[in-house]
Amino acid sequence: MKALLPAAMVVAFPFLLAAQEPEKPFRYNGNGHVYFTAGSCRHGYALAGAGGGGEGLLWRGLALGGDITYQSFVGDFGFGTAGLNVGYHFVNRDKPGKFDPFVKIIPLGVAVTSGGMGGWGGMGGGLNYWFKRSMALRTEVHVQYVADDETMIVFRIGLAFR
Repeated sequence: MKALLPAAMVVAFPFLLAAQEPEKPFRYNGNGHVYFTAGSCRHGYALAGAGGGGEGLLWRGLALGGDITYQSFVGDFGFGTAGLNVGYHFVNRDKPGKFDPFVKIIPLGVAVTSGGMGGWGGMGGGLNYWFKRSMALRTEVHVQYVADDETMIVFRIGLAFR
């Protein structure tokens, strides 16, 4: 009887595998991300910060997303920003590769400082490098325009998750 058990397992194993549900095909529908920022304003003052956000792919590579960031001029005041963005990912959503380049426009944003609130917007682009199926190195560069006639160039580096 003991000799029949291993033989029965060998015979039954392929049928057990066949009975499992097939894995659903992967489709890239969006990502969440966290990042550190570094940059400067048009007057040359350095700034640094951190933030996060997410975006969903609506149709082909067209994406709608948002970000929240806290940045501070080195040795000076800090400010928070929140913004909605529209972008495009140059990727095949059904068979995504390792590289996911994107561009985005930030048409609607709010900047908050101790002195009050103001509008801001910007544009930029970057690259997600998916070193795992669900985790990527995310790099971005933005040109940001603040309502009181300030321009900043900001670099972001972080992780994206899907």
